[in-house]
Amino acid sequence: MTPDAELGGASAMQRKLILMRHGHAEELRDDFARRLTEAGRGAARRSGQALAAAGFSPERILTSPARRAHETAELVAEACGGALQAEPTLYLTEEGPHLNALRGLPDTFRRVLLVGHNPTLSALARKLGEPGVELRPAEYVELWLELDSWQDL
Repeated sequence: MTPDAELGGASAMQRKLILMRHGHAEELRDDFARRLTEAGRGAARRSGQALAAAGFSPERILTSPARRAHETAELVAEACGGALQAEPTLYLTEEGPHLNALRGLPDTFRRVLLVGHNPTLSALARKLGEPGVELRPAEYVELWLELDSWQDL
């Protein structure tokens, strides 16, 4: 596909959004502080490598500030690049704050990765056009969106 496509006579920009669930984490009473297990780190690295091999290089990585999500985002960034931005509103919330975080992105960004938690990420993927998605730890879904602006989400 071309980077820009015609929609209803108006030019819309094609944007790639990847939604990724954090890797498998250790069990702790303090949910926010849970770290990735060794298996979770390995899976996050492999996902990052797969994205890099596919030529994906995000202009921004939005991540939940929870330790397990932030670690996942860091490991992916090591493989495929991208500047991390921790968003407090992405920690265990509904779809609305996720959409608001995306709507706040500069319109110059065309490739974005969002790292967070289930069940919200799977629900968001379904809402944005991927029926039946149920993300497992360190899995991601690629979404191509025809948008003039991130605010159009």
